[in-house]
Amino acid sequence: MRGQRISVRNVADLARAGFEIARQPVTKVDFEVHHAMARPGYLRELVTADADDAVFLETLCSATNGAGVVIGTRTRKPPDGTEPAEPAGDLQPAERPRQNARGWVFHQTTSPNPTFIYESAQTFEGLIAIDPAAREVYEWHGLAVRDLVREISDAASSLVDAPLVSLQCPAQLPTIVKTRNHDLRTRKEIAPPCASLAVRFAIALRDASAAARFELADRFRELCEKHGYSFWLADTRPGHRQGNWFEVCHADGEFSPLYRGDLRSRQRIGTCLPVTFVGPARIGSTNAIVSFLQRYPQVGVVGCAATTLSDVAFVHLQLAIHGVATERLNRILGKLLGESSTPARPDKLLRELFKRLGLPPDPDGPATAVQDPTGDYQTFAGPAFAYRPHQMPDCMAVWVSWEIARQHRGLAAPLDGLYHALAQVASPPEPVASAGDLATVEYLICRATEQSVIRGKAKLAVPRSVLRGFSSGGGEPPASRLCAALEEAWKAHVDRSGVDGVSELTVAWRESWLGHSAYS
Repeated sequence: MRGQRISVRNVADLARAGFEIARQPVTKVDFEVHHAMARPGYLRELVTADADDAVFLETLCSATNGAGVVIGTRTRKPPDGTEPAEPAGDLQPAERPRQNARGWVFHQTTSPNPTFIYESAQTFEGLIAIDPAAREVYEWHGLAVRDLVREISDAASSLVDAPLVSLQCPAQLPTIVKTRNHDLRTRKEIAPPCASLAVRFAIALRDASAAARFELADRFRELCEKHGYSFWLADTRPGHRQGNWFEVCHADGEFSPLYRGDLRSRQRIGTCLPVTFVGPARIGSTNAIVSFLQRYPQVGVVGCAATTLSDVAFVHLQLAIHGVATERLNRILGKLLGESSTPARPDKLLRELFKRLGLPPDPDGPATAVQDPTGDYQTFAGPAFAYRPHQMPDCMAVWVSWEIARQHRGLAAPLDGLYHALAQVASPPEPVASAGDLATVEYLICRATEQSVIRGKAKLAVPRSVLRGFSSGGGEPPASRLCAALEEAWKAHVDRSGVDGVSELTVAWRESWLGHSAYS
């Protein structure tokens, strides 16, 4: 019976691929990867630039630990209707970055995988908190995140043969609910920190049976109980939107000695190396990448953001390499990427980089897979940035979502209006240079649908000091008043700008209060 289901699924995937190719015969996707210092306003400046090459079809943005990434895709339109021949697999050299004052920019092209289903009505979404109270990121945190991502990706590929469609770290934990003596009339909801040391993930289930969900949930529950993590599952009951969570197990703060036993692992990290892996979306690609990293005990993962855009997988990791200074890492990496013989394949480029850094692999580490799903992937690494601690205690999360008709300005249409609204409504007591300096885009995902509709969702880190202007009058919480005023100003500015096809603009301090069209 299982073999019959797989056969039917393969036929369906083949039919979908044929439809996609017939609908749009261009078989390449152009993309940009920006590795830059995390700072307010970077994304806005990038997407509002007055140039055609600044318009992205789909976008992923993430910022943490002082480093940020912006990924944008475009559909290639060759002038002569032909695709140039490109080297494949091991023969493709590593991309040399274009350097600017704030970071490195990579321009490349890859092939999509039209059979990859990255959207599904049946998803398994979870949230695992490693150390929610952490205000600094230590070396043991990097090892814990790395191993947790490996467990998540391995469960998706080997346990249920399903694609891992979303990965995010750090992430915001569920809303804190308090009552007095369990009296629901005294119920009070408190916004959690803007982001915590936690991994949020989503798996698109091919087998949506209750047995598959229980199998996944039991595996993650046992893992969390072993290491002292907290675990939540997305609430899938009718009427509960994305962002509502059901607590499965709560940690008591005691961590597994697997990570806390080594005194050296308690040192604070000093350097973050952003690395982005890109290739046709496939089941098991993230698992293969993190399995390779596990062979190097000195390499941890302190941040991640992964998704699929235009049927292309983008897996972004922030690596923390123990005992390697930022200047030395950038010097060795720059020389490596300047060589024409440097391969783009993830394991080959990283193996050579670690070798030059003097990091030997663990002979007892995970073995290399016989069939590597990342054999034709490209790797974009660097530059390394000095670690900057989270600013979470001084910031609150403001969630926004939008749905508009596809615009020639792309993401600039909703984002520019949002920042104008921020400047109008949320001015802090201390002056700032521009509206872009008021809030940091910590996470953003924006997609284009087949109906020529742009849908997106973002989480902004806004200084809590702006709440002072909304703290007086009425019983409504200041955060709710701020979000209501910001949403009204955003809609007014978009209307004045003449943006067509606006069907949704939403602002809320809780993710679950966003519109129905918000993406994960």
